[in-house]
Amino acid sequence: AVVSTQSTGYQFDGNAHLMYSIIRKRHVFHQLSNLPEDPSTVAKPSRKQRAGGEEEQLYCSEEWQPSREWVASWRKKLPLQTIMRLLQVLVPQVEKICIDKNLTDESEIISFLQNGTLVGLLPVPHPILMRKYQPNAATSVWFRRYMWGLVFLRNTAPPIWCETTIKLFEVQKM
Repeated sequence: AVVSTQSTGYQFDGNAHLMYSIIRKRHVFHQLSNLPEDPSTVAKPSRKQRAGGEEEQLYCSEEWQPSREWVASWRKKLPLQTIMRLLQVLVPQVEKICIDKNLTDESEIISFLQNGTLVGLLPVPHPILMRKYQPNAATSVWFRRYMWGLVFLRNTAPPIWCETTIKLFEVQKM
């Protein structure tokens, strides 16, 4: 949710192409926001091509099927408020500009989006949560490998590692 809020409203001018894509694909976001909690609606049938060119819908009965509770649990976590507010504000503006100026070129719409702002219209972003580093075995191993990787890769000229037995990885030819 923070990423979508940050990239849409608070870094708006640098993401005009993203905004344009969201506006163009607004039907997908509307479908997501209006998605029913009925599991049969959410379960996507797989399609099998028959010999005559017909498609046969198959619902895999032995596989996991979503429950109403499961759909409700992830549906309420979808970060759609920011996107829906963006669409509510921008779609009428873009449609008006397209009609008024008889636009057919997307570059002018993107130019309009680069000069726009949604500050004050979108919800206030969540504060960035900073956590103190707490060392443990897994992060120590990762950090050690990362640092040795940097040392190894940054010191290839002159090749000081050539006559040593140090190997970070091995490339296998097939």
